[in-house]
Amino acid sequence: MHLWSQPEDSPGIFVISLDFELYWGVRDVVTLDAYRDNLLGARRAVPIILDLFEEYGIHATWATVGFLFFDSKEELLRSLPEVKPRYADPALNPYSYIESIGNGERDDPFHYGATLVKEIYSSRGQELATHTFSHYYCLEDGQDIHCFEDDLRAAVGAAKRLGINIQSLVLPRNQLNPEYLAVLEKLGILSYRGTPDSWLHCGRSGRHNLGYLSLLRYAESVWGNVGYNCYSLPQLSLSYPLNIPASRFLYPCYPSLSWCDALRRRRIQNELSYASKRGLLYHLWWHPHNFGAEPERNIEHLRIILDHFVSLRDNGEMISMSMGELAKLLIPKAHEDTQTGTF
Repeated sequence: MHLWSQPEDSPGIFVISLDFELYWGVRDVVTLDAYRDNLLGARRAVPIILDLFEEYGIHATWATVGFLFFDSKEELLRSLPEVKPRYADPALNPYSYIESIGNGERDDPFHYGATLVKEIYSSRGQELATHTFSHYYCLEDGQDIHCFEDDLRAAVGAAKRLGINIQSLVLPRNQLNPEYLAVLEKLGILSYRGTPDSWLHCGRSGRHNLGYLSLLRYAESVWGNVGYNCYSLPQLSLSYPLNIPASRFLYPCYPSLSWCDALRRRRIQNELSYASKRGLLYHLWWHPHNFGAEPERNIEHLRIILDHFVSLRDNGEMISMSMGELAKLLIPKAHEDTQTGTF
């Protein structure tokens, strides 16, 4: 892989990725009844976020669980991978759970999302990416690279049913197994979202992701001192598939912690300004269901951040790109190959 040559005075690049998963992403940690309002709120939030992105000219990546590409159980069951993981912890296995879900999106809005997937795909500047087929956990006992490949192949196939070519990946719980990256190249996936270079943010298996780490991560988002988490584009271009690491998780606004909101925003705004003046990448991410409980408050929180981005963009200091667009910029040969279908 060559070192990409960055023109002088290049603007910073603002990437946003969203992990779109509905109940499949939290099924093993919270009951459906307890999280119902967040999930219904997430469905309402997606069109609002899309409208906001259209208003501000934001290009974003929506990493979507493959199960959500279907609008009926019959279609989903026909598309399951042949090789499935046998997690040591049975609570992680979604396949034994499928029989209990509804027959389609109309009667079960928590496990199907085809209408939202189509709305995202038809929106200007939005990239449909994969969050694996089954919300797959790459660091849990009982799975292996063969299971991962079949899962990812099923995800790519589910998207192709709708005419969507998958080029980017976000791994559930940020569980990256470096040995699995060869599978991405085999399936024509150009990029994935890595984690900041910090022990606090690296992906862990469930048994190693202890509760106090979540508290530390939130505290660090408010007033921690671990740098700006911005990245040099030439250095990113050295890897293939392209690692487009996260900079900051956009925590939702909690009424009990409202005093933290302005502090968290200021940190993100400062990091955006830092990236813009140095031609660096800044990568913000969250889940739509994070906005589900307090959608108006969270949308306003996001709007203020995007206002700051627009001020930088209008000064010629920053542009918005999806993960897929950035990958095509930094890996010209990969762009040529996907255009000619030689992958």
